[in-house]
Amino acid sequence: MVKRQTIGANPLDVMVPPTPPPSPELAEEEKKDAKERCTFHISVALMERARNCVFWTPGLTMGGLAEEGIKKALGAYEKKNGGPFPQRKSNLKGGRPVR
Repeated sequence: MVKRQTIGANPLDVMVPPTPPPSPELAEEEKKDAKERCTFHISVALMERARNCVFWTPGLTMGGLAEEGIKKALGAYEKKNGGPFPQRKSNLKGGRPVR
């Protein structure tokens, strides 16, 4: 069944013109602020401490706490390394590490 158009063009386009595409600088800024979901296992005791911290700290979220902690840890590892690590050549392998 073919869907019939009932109104044609959007009548609001006359009153509210369509927004122009974002500038390349703005698009790059949005990429920096983009978020990515990450899932991993941590000890129950550490998770409880994190939940307590977020519960008792107004405005703090689990994501914010995790991001802050990862930034601090990365800073320490990069300092120990003598600078940022080079870009990896492949994706990380999932699963348990082989010892």
